Amino acid sequence: MAITQFLHVSIGISDPEKSVPFYRDILGFKEIAKLRYDKPGPAQVMGFKEAEFTVWLMMRDGYRLELIHFDKPASPALLKRPQTNALGISHLTVGITEPEKTLAELKARGVKVWEHTIGNFVENAPGFMFLFEDPDGFLIEAYMARPDGKFPYGD
Repeated sequence: MAITQFLHVSIGISDPEKSVPFYRDILGFKEIAKLRYDKPGPAQVMGFKEAEFTVWLMMRDGYRLELIHFDKPASPALLKRPQTNALGISHLTVGITEPEKTLAELKARGVKVWEHTIGNFVENAPGFMFLFEDPDGFLIEAYMARPDGKFPYGD
């Protein structure tokens, strides 16, 4: 098979005025390009006869994330809140070093934090995890690594 690499993940957003600053200022992604598409070729590749959309290319730690906003056809509203057991991409995960400070800063910036998820996968193991939401409710896991930088499970 000729698949040679993983290139990016694309997240649909409803409000660029909220989502782009969230991914840039809170998650630390750098905006590397903003691209506007309104021609037949991009529409076809995205699965539509006609489409108008904007893509923000974001980079962090060598990973590329694309935020995509459709003007035409407009993205349908979510019928229910995202859940970690939903089909498709469950969540993103970000590393943190100071969990209490991170929780406080996220809340101070108006980010919805799922405080009931604070915990760890392995009982009595070092580490700390919790979920929070982007402006559209997409789930993001915050994870504090062990002092040696390894994951608490799967190594």
